[in-house]
Amino acid sequence: MIAIQKALPYMRKQGGGHIINVGSPGYMMGIPFYAPYVCSKAALSAFTRTIQAEWAGTEIMVSEYFPGYIKTNSVPESRVGEIDQDLLMSPKQNFLTRTFARPKTPEDVANQLVKLAEHPKILAYSSFSIKLGAYISNIASFRLSIAKEMAAIARLKLGVKVFEGSQQSTVNSQKKII
Repeated sequence: MIAIQKALPYMRKQGGGHIINVGSPGYMMGIPFYAPYVCSKAALSAFTRTIQAEWAGTEIMVSEYFPGYIKTNSVPESRVGEIDQDLLMSPKQNFLTRTFARPKTPEDVANQLVKLAEHPKILAYSSFSIKLGAYISNIASFRLSIAKEMAAIARLKLGVKVFEGSQQSTVNSQKKII
């Protein structure tokens, strides 16, 4: 958001520009154990869609790009600390999950971003499977089924229960009070 605020006067002065925000359909899914990431992507998507509406018809084009899962060396943070990027992946996952979670390389994403810069769109997906995943994420029963499977895989790999430590105690205390 700060970069956009800084770039906007220059884009207006030069008579136009193109902003590309890299979003994630994962915010629609609710990716288990990745709450900080998912929440930040949800906020970015809301911001992107807001400025798209506000700036429609101006010389500034705003695009939202959904690459899906990108295989990088980054280490995600979660409520249980640092986790492996492939935490939610398992060869035993159902076909839909394996299809949506097929990783892209940073090079693939960079090439697609160049194409998007050359041929702007309001919303762009890295592949048909990511577009389909975003659509399916709006169907609650499918979304929850896929996310529950990912959560079960993550809990198994991490050796954790749904509620760990003090959180479990809090839930149990609340049940007794009620």
